[in-house]
Amino acid sequence: MDAPLRILTVIDSFHPRIGGAEHAALETARSLVARGHHVDILTIRYEPGWPPEESVDGVRIVRFPERVPPRPLGWLLYERANAAAARRFVDASLADPPYDLILLHPIDAAFGVSRSRAAAHAPTVYCFHAPLGREHWLRVRGMRRSVSRAPSRWASLVSAAFTANYRAKQQRAAVLRADAVTCPSEYSRDLLTDTVRRLGHKRIQVIPWGVDSERFCPAPDRAALRERFGWRPDEVVFFTARRLVPRMGVGELIRAFELAFHKAQDTESATAEAPPSPALRLVIAGAGPLRGRLEGLARRAAPRHSPHEPSRIEFAGLVPPDDLPAYLQAADFFVLPSIDLEAFGLVTLEALACGTPVLATNRCASPEILGGFDERLLIPGSEATAIAEAIRHAAVGLAAEPTLRTRCRDYVVANYSWDRTAAAFEQVARQLLAARRAPNSAGEGSPS
Repeated sequence: MDAPLRILTVIDSFHPRIGGAEHAALETARSLVARGHHVDILTIRYEPGWPPEESVDGVRIVRFPERVPPRPLGWLLYERANAAAARRFVDASLADPPYDLILLHPIDAAFGVSRSRAAAHAPTVYCFHAPLGREHWLRVRGMRRSVSRAPSRWASLVSAAFTANYRAKQQRAAVLRADAVTCPSEYSRDLLTDTVRRLGHKRIQVIPWGVDSERFCPAPDRAALRERFGWRPDEVVFFTARRLVPRMGVGELIRAFELAFHKAQDTESATAEAPPSPALRLVIAGAGPLRGRLEGLARRAAPRHSPHEPSRIEFAGLVPPDDLPAYLQAADFFVLPSIDLEAFGLVTLEALACGTPVLATNRCASPEILGGFDERLLIPGSEATAIAEAIRHAAVGLAAEPTLRTRCRDYVVANYSWDRTAAAFEQVARQLLAARRAPNSAGEGSPS
């Protein structure tokens, strides 16, 4: 039987802050612990009230203090300061006993730890999700219209260019220094090869993320959940949970909902004998810098005829992780209107595990998940007209299929789990360790 592994996962933002990458890192760590391994997670202590060390489901979480350089040029030094802090911390506090594997998740702490003495003595795996420089540049460029004064807009673009260049340079260096690279999807792998040239014979492995099918499961009483949220039984509810930044496509989704709603009204007016179109509701969960602009767009897209009329587009805010399964269970459809850099789409698996079909733009990693299940769920374009057509088709067609929700659940359970993800990382670790031992073993066993 193989000996248990000592694994260090390095990630900037982590519990209690949980996003897609953070959730994937935590669930992978939990599953590795369940498989008998020891897992430490090194992360940044952003809040003074967070403990320097704690344990979550057998995973040891260690936090080093956030470094905030003084103004006015602190923003230029912030990432460098925290990268250096991570490198010093891991060598001073976590180097003994040595790890068998170090998993590096972007961004600052990974930059530092990749240069540490600890990383020089253990195989390192860079967990690539998306190109950091391009991601930052797209976010800032998408927000530039919200800055009213021209000098401020130019200053924000100069700052963005500087930060994007630094992140891209550091990410390339960390990838090239690693013994292997993992990606959650083939789409992410393509982003890697476009971002980091001259990878040579470096090992690159696609390891899809998983889903906790016990936590994300069909509700015993969907009607009660819908009543709790104030959703009428006759409504077809489309739900999305997104970070409210431009590349997530929420603006196009709101415009699509407006088109779908007015098309339904026009159809009813043109054909008096046609059956009434179902009532539509769009629920948007999430937070981000675009929220104010998106709320204004929603008011214009679905105006109320009276103050007492409920809005057909509602913003649920940042839904706590414990409440997310209920929203996914109660909705008729989940919508993933991604435009760019969606490395996997973890919430797609979570929605399907709840029995809720997912409509996703035919971009990024969604075709890898949904293409093998039901191609009707893939929206051929990311523009509002294509999404609107998919919404109308789903509301009057797919929603009536009695077995669709059961098929969604069965597909995910059969193909995705965090244990499968953890087993793949375990296999990578064993192979890297064997490769490191191979030269010594050959020397010791060779004839004199």
